[in-house]
Amino acid sequence: MAFCFRRMREEDLDAVYKIETDTFSNPWLREFFEIELQHDSFVVEKDGDIAGYICAMQVLDECTVTNVAIRSDLRRQGMAEYMMRSLERMMDERNIRYYYLEVRASNSAAKALYHKLGYKEVGIRKDYYHHPTEDAIVMSLNKSGAKKTDERF
Repeated sequence: MAFCFRRMREEDLDAVYKIETDTFSNPWLREFFEIELQHDSFVVEKDGDIAGYICAMQVLDECTVTNVAIRSDLRRQGMAEYMMRSLERMMDERNIRYYYLEVRASNSAAKALYHKLGYKEVGIRKDYYHHPTEDAIVMSLNKSGAKKTDERF
């Protein structure tokens, strides 16, 4: 069961968008993924098929994970962890010191994964998600070893 992590390409967008609409009650528009092709967007393949994707944005020494999903029939096989670790290795080469992401307060599986990866809960965005309305937990990973004093949450 080999996984392949690679940059998202235009020909991946149909599969990525299918995963997005199957996963989220308030999905991104397909056009958002077209824009993401210009940024740090990646897919994970299993046996040559798109199994999931991750999108991120880098600003200076920070990386924000903006979207991540795994096909529902392939979850709990380690692909999300593989994607997160692959992204982190790539960003570490760019000297990223801080990672951020938001997760639905009720998404215990994702929160458990992020905790396993070393992320800490640093804030709450009230009513951030819709369909249903729910708070987002802001999580951060500090790779610098020092406490960041410029908290924005």
